[in-house]
Amino acid sequence: MSITATLFALAAVVLAPSSQRYQDCIALVETDIDRGRAAAQQWADEGGGANAQHCLAIADIAAGFAKLGASRLEQIAQRKDAGDDFIRARLLSQAASAWLEVGEVDLAQAAINAAFELAPGAGELYLTAAKVYAAQEKWLQVVATVQTATQSGFVSADTYVLSGRAHIALGDYVAAADDVVEALTLEPTNIGALVLRGEIQQTGVAIDVYYDDPPEKNKLGK
Repeated sequence: MSITATLFALAAVVLAPSSQRYQDCIALVETDIDRGRAAAQQWADEGGGANAQHCLAIADIAAGFAKLGASRLEQIAQRKDAGDDFIRARLLSQAASAWLEVGEVDLAQAAINAAFELAPGAGELYLTAAKVYAAQEKWLQVVATVQTATQSGFVSADTYVLSGRAHIALGDYVAAADDVVEALTLEPTNIGALVLRGEIQQTGVAIDVYYDDPPEKNKLGK
C-alpha cells in the first residue's frame, strides 16, 4: 500500500466522538501535508487528545514518516480517550499497515495480533492480517484470512489480489483466476488485478470478467 493509500485508509476511520476540528484537520492534511501536519502538531500541543494525535499520525504517514506514525497510533490505542476496544483495535490495525509501509513486518504482526486480542470478532481486521501474512509469504494464512474477511462482509480488490498471489504460490491457478474476477468486479482498473490477470492468462487459464450483469443465455441455453 502506498503512503497516499495509507492516508486515505487511516482517514476513513474516525475516532469516536469526532469533532469538526478533527474533520478540518484531516481535510487540511489531504490538501496540504506540511500545513496540515503543523496544524495537527499545534492542536496536539494544545491538549487536543486522541483526535489530535490521530490526525497527527495520519500527517506523519502522509509526510513520509511512517515509523513515527505507526508508533503514535500504538500510543493512541493505549489512551483512555481513544474509545472502546473496537476503536483501539482499529488503531492497532492502522499501525500494522503503517509498519508494513517501512518493511517492519514483525512489528506489523505484533500490532495486528494485539488488535485481535482486543476485538477478536472484528472481520475488518482480517484485511490487514492478510497483508501482514503476505509480507511473510505465509500463503495458506493469506487465503484463510481473505476468506474470513469475505465471510464477515469485508472485501477489497487489493486483498483479492493478495489471495490470487497466494493461490498461485500454492499452485492453484483456477482459484487465482476466481480471485482476479472478484477483484476486477470490485475495481475494474485495479492495476494489481490487471497485472495478475495477464500473468494467469499466459498459463492458459481464461478469465472472463463482466463489469455489468453477465449476459443471459437464451431459452435454449445456447
